Amino acid sequence: MYMLDRAKELAYNTIEMPNFLEVKKDTFKNGLNLFYIDGGDLDICHLELIFEAGTKVQSKPLQAALCNAMLLEGTLKSSADEIHNQIDAYGAYTNLDVNADRAIVSLYTLNKYFDTVVPIFINAIKNANFPEKEFTILKEQRRQSFRINSEKVDFTARNTFFGHIYKNHSYGQIAVLENFDTIQREDLEAFHALHYKAANFKTYLSGKTPPNAKEILEDLLGDWTLSKQNPRVLFTKNTSIAKIHIPKKGALQSAIKIGCVSLTSHDKDYFELKFLAVILGGYFGSRLMNNIREDKGLTYGIGAMCVQKEEAGCFVISTEVKGESVQLALTEIYKELKRLREELIPQEEINLVKSYVMGQILAASDGSFAQAKLLKNLHTNALDFDFYKSYQIVLNELNPQALMDIANKYLKEEDLCEVVVGVIS
Repeated sequence: MYMLDRAKELAYNTIEMPNFLEVKKDTFKNGLNLFYIDGGDLDICHLELIFEAGTKVQSKPLQAALCNAMLLEGTLKSSADEIHNQIDAYGAYTNLDVNADRAIVSLYTLNKYFDTVVPIFINAIKNANFPEKEFTILKEQRRQSFRINSEKVDFTARNTFFGHIYKNHSYGQIAVLENFDTIQREDLEAFHALHYKAANFKTYLSGKTPPNAKEILEDLLGDWTLSKQNPRVLFTKNTSIAKIHIPKKGALQSAIKIGCVSLTSHDKDYFELKFLAVILGGYFGSRLMNNIREDKGLTYGIGAMCVQKEEAGCFVISTEVKGESVQLALTEIYKELKRLREELIPQEEINLVKSYVMGQILAASDGSFAQAKLLKNLHTNALDFDFYKSYQIVLNELNPQALMDIANKYLKEEDLCEVVVGVIS
């Protein structure tokens, strides 16, 4: 048995960017792109279809989310039970998700059942007919969840914050309870016809790819009607900064959101600002965590991050504290922001956070499934794996003065929106 010699200093190696697996690309006869990353020893693969069917293209609130949730709930020839039972019988697993920019429809399956399961899966997506009974049940379930969430201070604070900073953009479109009364199954049919059946989408296959996968997918997807890609409309930053405080009687905690519309991954200072957000509140040893949680004991957790969206990113600080601690928490948050603007960050802290960031990238790229997820997210923003090469260069060149300049450029207190929901003393 090997015993660790604690008297000997452990070797330290600089963390480097991972070697990404080869990305292969095929284009079907209709122009659809298939990207696949081969890797892994298990006979399992992951198929993802990424549609330009996010909430930003919906004409009515709830339309994108409900349409995506019902894609496997029946066709004219198969009921929801039949579809799910067929997929389950072969040990396959599906996942449906939607965000502001894209809708994701994915399938994990054993390779030996690929040619059986994938046609069932794709046929259900392409020919979804949104049965009235299932639609009514889903809508009522979502309505009840919305009612419950509406009582939570963080839910209200998040909607208020994003609704304000994106108030002139579809990213700021926030659902209200009344929207559940006006949404109809016909709205889902119309959205499906426009953004799924005649869609611009990409296909990703990762894992141990079956030898006949390309032929099967081209047979199933090669005649899918494709539309032109939606134009990327960059959002002009909203300069209407506000302090919005919404009292909520009986709330045990008060939610705080502070931030602003910020950079996209194409902008010059994106990497530096993203790194600065990690220093401020992006890991357990961050400045906000050390101050607000460890030193003051005001919260269980507090974070800062750059939220990436295709047309306009944002910077946001988020936490929950007791009502009587709101003012102290706000004071300390702004104090930490001021420190970034006025005090040089010690090189030792920069080096520590560099190691943390690199470790996070390594963890996020472990295996073909993880790398396909990274590639999908990069493609959403018109990028590829070269993005990480650029990130490595920036990380290598970071210095205290450059980070202070970024803080003064993007993190001025007078440019930030402040939302507090709950008991405010």
